[in-house]
Amino acid sequence: MSCDLPPQPTAPPPSGANYSAEFGCFEGPEKLLEIWFSPTPFTSAAHDPNSDSDESSPATPNESQINLSLGFSNDLRTVDRHLWDTMLATVKCTVLSVVSSAHVDAYLLSESSMFVFPHKIVLKTCGTTTLLKAVPYILELAKTRCGYDNVYRLFYSRKSFMFPDKQPGPHRSWEEEVGYLDNHFENGASYVIGNTRAEEWYLYLTSPDVKHHNLTNMQQLMKETDGLSWMSDTEEYSWCNKINGKSVINTTNSNDNFYSTSVMGYRTHDETIEILMTDLNPKAMKPFYHQDNEPSGLVGGKRVDEDTGLDLLYPEANVDSFLFEPCGYSCNGLVDDGYYTIHVTPEPACSYASFETTIPTKPVELVGKNGNGREEAIRKLIRQVIDIFQPGSFTVTYFSSHFHQDQQSDNINKLVRSVDQFGGYKRKDKILHEFEGYDLIFGHYTKM
Repeated sequence: MSCDLPPQPTAPPPSGANYSAEFGCFEGPEKLLEIWFSPTPFTSAAHDPNSDSDESSPATPNESQINLSLGFSNDLRTVDRHLWDTMLATVKCTVLSVVSSAHVDAYLLSESSMFVFPHKIVLKTCGTTTLLKAVPYILELAKTRCGYDNVYRLFYSRKSFMFPDKQPGPHRSWEEEVGYLDNHFENGASYVIGNTRAEEWYLYLTSPDVKHHNLTNMQQLMKETDGLSWMSDTEEYSWCNKINGKSVINTTNSNDNFYSTSVMGYRTHDETIEILMTDLNPKAMKPFYHQDNEPSGLVGGKRVDEDTGLDLLYPEANVDSFLFEPCGYSCNGLVDDGYYTIHVTPEPACSYASFETTIPTKPVELVGKNGNGREEAIRKLIRQVIDIFQPGSFTVTYFSSHFHQDQQSDNINKLVRSVDQFGGYKRKDKILHEFEGYDLIFGHYTKM
């Protein structure tokens, strides 16, 4: 099957080569792109409403069967590695290492990370990479290799650059980035969050695209996607019931208000916490430099984990860590269908570190006087991270999805209480945004 992609770039450099080194001081703040593709539409099934059977008998071959007959995989993880390499060469980065779980492939890149799920891709790159140039490649690969014609949701974000004049197009300004995305998506909205004279944070996101779907048979959808991370039917979650023979979605409200349902094939409860840190303590940065006679790469990365306490953030994780020469560090960690990723630029003139996680936080057992177990666990996680890097300033962004109005109220209370005061730092901003299906809290802190 032919793959009609945009013109291919020149061959990528050897794995691990750093495109941005030639520009001098490194641009640590990343560009973060997340694209969710629409689950395959399923045709209505002929179903006897009086039957107790969960089996469905489609009147015609469903879309999944048609896609398989055409050679589509319905899984981004089956895209050939050389096609991802070509896409990444367009972005100007290369693959260093890969680890996988049953749900996701985590690519450690020369300039940050990529996570590939069956129906979702997350690409995060720093330096002078041209991340948005990956968009047409990703859309075409998803269509020609997996049969995905439609994007369900897209998120693009970054903090303000340290050296904006070094950025090539289409990243020379936020207006240029928004224009580029608007040329590809009709339902996007852009936001500038935070003090425009200090630490700005930029966000572009699209509304959920549901106009192409006909998911009248949720039970069949669940069966055909069995085992995929976003369509789990474990006992912990309640996905759908049948009323008069029709599948309907419902919610599960656990004791700590953690909801997990499915709509359009995706979990309706989705959380991402990101901590962006600048002006890092030089003493805390010493472990992130290459040591005498020390192997760099994965061996050096493991040493950094142990010396800094990063290995204690998620002891159960499958971790892929990399130490650069002469300095710098990246890692990906996987826990079930969640991931975390850390990237560090330790040089004093441009020190920066980022931490991002989608791993659900387990509530702490001992809750404070006015606390909640999950909220306290989130505050504890943030405290652990900033204690390791000791930033002069840091920004927290915390995304959490909601499914209905009652859940949104609990969601907002959780977000507001999680991004609280942290000893030794003064909170300069605390901003709440409510989006379609998501809530966001933004907090910016400076050292006292």
